[in-house]
Amino acid sequence: MNNRFWITKLPRFAMMSFIFLNVTAMLLYAGGNMNDYNYEGYSFIRNFFSDLGRRYSFTGTSNLISCILFNTSLSIVGLTFMILFYKARSTFSNHRILVFLATIFGVYSGISYIGVGFTPADLYLDAHIFFAHWAFRALFAASVLYSILILKTDGFENKYAYAFIAFGIMVFFYVVYSEAILDDPRMNPDDLVKHVVAQKMIVFWILFAVYIYSIGLGKYLFENDD
Repeated sequence: MNNRFWITKLPRFAMMSFIFLNVTAMLLYAGGNMNDYNYEGYSFIRNFFSDLGRRYSFTGTSNLISCILFNTSLSIVGLTFMILFYKARSTFSNHRILVFLATIFGVYSGISYIGVGFTPADLYLDAHIFFAHWAFRALFAASVLYSILILKTDGFENKYAYAFIAFGIMVFFYVVYSEAILDDPRMNPDDLVKHVVAQKMIVFWILFAVYIYSIGLGKYLFENDD
């Protein structure tokens, strides 16, 4: 398959797969959240995405099907990010140092997403938190570097750089908001909804932003190939 498939079509497939697999996992979730173990089913505002990836739900029952679906969705997204950011490096070949750093952070973000999927929170909590934090931090760094690269590249529409800047700002504020402003929801149950809603918003924003970036990158490659 050529680069155009990996850059323009795979992100669309990953976004649709993530939504489908996670909606299905939510419907099949065994129940409970960190502040109410007896809650029936999945709450969109009280359950984190990662609750879907638990091997056993908060109720203590098996959550195997939702676990497999969720972790599969993260693996697809992670692999997509790795391929997309790796393939994109040839587009900015005139700026080797920036490209190298952007590729490292972009690929590492993909690895971190896969890491989240392979470390269920109820089995490997410390590793799960580590990968979850770095999935966002690495994407923030990559967004800053790719914004600079787009602005430096003739023929690449600057609107995609501005979109990446907005994306980076959103990710940065999410990291600060969730890690520095809000309390741990285990210690302060009132902050659980704020954490969960913020996470849902940033995850969908990330998927959308990376998809838009792939469109811009594909358009640039098309024009230069012609």
